[in-house]
Amino acid sequence: MHTSFFRAAGSCRRILGLGCGLLFAGASLADNGAADYRHHTMEAIGGHMEAIVDILKQKVPHQAHMGLHADAIAEMAAIADTLFPAGSEGGDALPAIWEQPEEFAKRLQAFKEAAAGFRQTVSEGGEVGAAVQNLGGACKGCHDDFVDGH
Repeated sequence: MHTSFFRAAGSCRRILGLGCGLLFAGASLADNGAADYRHHTMEAIGGHMEAIVDILKQKVPHQAHMGLHADAIAEMAAIADTLFPAGSEGGDALPAIWEQPEEFAKRLQAFKEAAAGFRQTVSEGGEVGAAVQNLGGACKGCHDDFVDGH
């Protein structure tokens, strides 16, 4: 019985210690939160693009999944402009995003339109080759000037 009590008390101390550690680390986690969220969202878009390319190159027999990927990219494109609030500088995002907001907004709009066009082409059963190239071009248009390492 005493052993169980001491084991439980030790567990409580570890949990409280972890909680206090997270509380103090919270400020630094919050500082990177927006940049981290943006990175994860953009990585998800990239994952959908890679899956689309795999389908188009017939590496996988999942043509029926094309609509799911098109929908996901279009939905994420619709929120892309919310991922770059003032004060969220950092990560792979270059300062040019906040230094040239009008140009960046144009590039995001091109991405939204390309994603919506790709979604429409897929949903109508159209030829996706040109639509996916247009989408890739919109991604590249942003990455060339606004993403570090591209």
